[in-house]
Amino acid sequence: MIDATIRRFEPADGDAVLALNERAMAAEGTDPEDVPGIDDLRRIESEYLDSGGEFLVADLDGDVVGMGGLTIDDEVAEVFRMRVDPAYQHRGIGSALLDRLEQGARERGATQLLAETARRQQAATEFYPAHGFEERGRRSFGEYELISFEKSL
Repeated sequence: MIDATIRRFEPADGDAVLALNERAMAAEGTDPEDVPGIDDLRRIESEYLDSGGEFLVADLDGDVVGMGGLTIDDEVAEVFRMRVDPAYQHRGIGSALLDRLEQGARERGATQLLAETARRQQAATEFYPAHGFEERGRRSFGEYELISFEKSL
């Protein structure tokens, strides 16, 4: 694994998070503008941190190379915006982020963890099952087929 520091999002990370989102989505053949509700990345503090959730970044020598958000609704937590810079994928950063988000979900009383990704995002469709998630369904959103995953905590 690359020696990235996993830490809580800070307001100064805002532009880096948006840029990472664009790089990661484009590498998977997804136009970031097509992704629904992406405005949450412009309001991380209110959407995640102030509402009892979490938003983490992987910091490598001052560069944000990974990120992931967590929302909590009673005993159900959901992972959002899991991204790792394409140049740093398959080096343990995503796993480290997910481990910390799962830990945060447990600490907040969640017993179920959800995630959703587009079928065309092959890295993500393999990542979640490799980390104990089971596929729970599929739905269409525009031209995208979305896959829902679930894991008991």
